Amino acid sequence: MALKQLKVGQPLEPYRSIADQIYENLKNSIINGEIKPGDRLFEVELASTFHASRTPVREAFRRLEQDHLVERLAQGGVRVPTINRESIEDLYSLRAVLEAYALELACDRVTPEQITTMKQIRAQAFELLKSSESARDYVLKRLLELNSLFHETIYQATGSKFLIKVISNLRAIVMGMRARSIQADRAWLQVWDEHSRLIEHLERGEKESAVQLIKEHVANAAAQALSVIQMQAGDSAHTEAEPALHDARNKTK
Repeated sequence: MALKQLKVGQPLEPYRSIADQIYENLKNSIINGEIKPGDRLFEVELASTFHASRTPVREAFRRLEQDHLVERLAQGGVRVPTINRESIEDLYSLRAVLEAYALELACDRVTPEQITTMKQIRAQAFELLKSSESARDYVLKRLLELNSLFHETIYQATGSKFLIKVISNLRAIVMGMRARSIQADRAWLQVWDEHSRLIEHLERGEKESAVQLIKEHVANAAAQALSVIQMQAGDSAHTEAEPALHDARNKTK
């Protein structure tokens, strides 16, 4: 891939592990869609880009591979895995189960401060969606960040450190797909409308309604990701992909 497209290579901070910084930089670039499925990364090129040796780059690759964000190539380097229908269905079905459990816990344990935080995040998102001055790339990246912050606030409200760890690792994989599947303003409006309703259910302790809504929310996200597969495959795959959209919604309800 063309490394000049990435916002990497800035001086590394001396008080933090170089491997940690390279790992976090690459992870965020994958999640934000700056590094795309099929892109290959090589130790030598990245070591030069980050002004570091190959050893911390190799360690960053190892950790990204553990996160299932890259796959090792026999000919050298790593590659961001391409998206397919089966992986989307699997990941989003698992996410629906974990998110539903998180909402069950959060309804019982969420604090007024966490509700306030979610409302503040929502307000920032709607301001971005109304803005006509900010660059499109910035808006999309910031909306993804706010979306992550919103869900992370719910996870923190569960009080379950094990659930937080598991679901955060899963979301790191899902967010790479999310960055590419949700681009239109109307799709983002739907996302934040659903978030608004989630806040109401959490504030009222409406557990059953919250769980049902998060399942619908995840099903919609799965359908959006599958629509990307449709567009990439072309019209010839349209007939085959339609049942997949239906299956994704059914599996997450």
